[in-house]
Amino acid sequence: MKLTRRDFLRLGGLTAVAAGTAGCSVVGRELAQHELPETLLVPTAVPGNPSLTQSAPELPALAVNPARRLLDRAGYGPGPGEVARVEQLGLAAYLEEQLNPEGIDDLAGDLIARHQTLYQMDASVLIEQEPQDGAVELIGGTFLRAIYSKRQLYEAMVEFWSDHFNIYLRKDKVMPLAKIVDDREVIRPYALANFRDLLGASAKSPAMLLYLDNISNEPSHPNENYARELLELHTLGIDGGYSQQDVQEVARILTGWTVAKRGRLRGQFIFDEARHDFGVKQALGHAFPAGRGEAEVEELLDLLASHPSTATFLATKLVRRFVADEPPAELVTQVAAAYQHNNGEIKPMLRVIFLSDAFATAPAKLKRPYSYMVSVLRALHVDFRLGRGRAIADWMQAMGQPLFQWPPPDGYPDVSAAWAANLLPRWNFAVALLHNEIPGTTVPLDDLLVAGADETAESAIQLFAGLVYGRSLHPDELTLFTNYIGSPSIQDDESQLRLRDCIALLLASPEFQWT
Repeated sequence: MKLTRRDFLRLGGLTAVAAGTAGCSVVGRELAQHELPETLLVPTAVPGNPSLTQSAPELPALAVNPARRLLDRAGYGPGPGEVARVEQLGLAAYLEEQLNPEGIDDLAGDLIARHQTLYQMDASVLIEQEPQDGAVELIGGTFLRAIYSKRQLYEAMVEFWSDHFNIYLRKDKVMPLAKIVDDREVIRPYALANFRDLLGASAKSPAMLLYLDNISNEPSHPNENYARELLELHTLGIDGGYSQQDVQEVARILTGWTVAKRGRLRGQFIFDEARHDFGVKQALGHAFPAGRGEAEVEELLDLLASHPSTATFLATKLVRRFVADEPPAELVTQVAAAYQHNNGEIKPMLRVIFLSDAFATAPAKLKRPYSYMVSVLRALHVDFRLGRGRAIADWMQAMGQPLFQWPPPDGYPDVSAAWAANLLPRWNFAVALLHNEIPGTTVPLDDLLVAGADETAESAIQLFAGLVYGRSLHPDELTLFTNYIGSPSIQDDESQLRLRDCIALLLASPEFQWT
């Protein structure tokens, strides 16, 4: 017997008020699956005097577990046993570990990354491959790493910068292949490094130059698309103090900054002197003498990366992503100062954010669809097989956030209001997942029950409340769930089906979605 819509909404309301790749990448996934803790414990209440946060608009405040909040926001949510590990390690120590991902033993994630066939190809060879294959590998590999990698903050920052330097996968037929290079040589190498280096790498990304039409930018027919987004979306921000004249001058500076169409460098960045405007330019109050060519682009990027408006713009976006839809002004100022005092290093900004009082006491944010889906799979230690991942892609589409498919250059929205009107696909996803109706995914229900030593309906639902909520159910919640299961035991098929309904409800509830 499945949970009816009436049951689903009634139970959900009470809960809210009360509360593919091949080869070694497959081995990497299987290694991650074998990391399920031998024992799982139901969590106790948060010790001491926990801070409270609003779980969702119109809903009561809920206790915040600091370790769980850090895992939810500086990554894709805890897997079984991870909250206890962070609590034992300490928040600051865990954050420092995550800020230095090269020191994390992440064999599963490494194997997944290293054995993507197209991802390893030289650009000159990659450009000859089938674009659809490139899209499948890029999206699938990104998804797998988010699920299984122990470098969770790194993966979250890869997503952040992929939005900041957004590239629409369907802009051009070769874009999936070009975006593989962008992911490999721009976003991932600099996700936790220096913003000026990241900006410079993006400025030479064939995918970016194709997407924002700088390949068409030449003196006789200037194209301002990349110049405008470089100022408005990548550095200064829309209120960063530039004018239309500045956009035009920056476009002149960027003439000849293009992609080779033929020859041994086909598909790669080149500076074409024959298509560059070598005249005098004046941009952002700065003079660019004549005859300098490629060097003036580097000077422009230096100017933009060091500009105070860039510090404020980046700080605002980071605080909006990780803290609150309305970024606290004081924290934005502190993060911008960290950027300026550390010459654009990214890690100091993140330390300020995640160790701040504003982060600890922030209002809840609604998970974006991608984060929601990954956090569901992580919470239940779901085995995901990329080779049958088309169904997952369809669910991402239904939820509104298919990877790398946001047409405008501003990236997917970071505020809860953008996603709050499309929650039904999330509910349906949770139900379908728990009833094994999504090809390529397996919820290891029996393994989790064995690890929790749970044989009764009460202990089983408490176990999954711990995995999903990070807390035990309150008595009224527990009564409602056990009454729905209808049997003190979960040994028969009917009670197990009803248990799956209940777990789906936990995953679809506001308490899990608003973190």
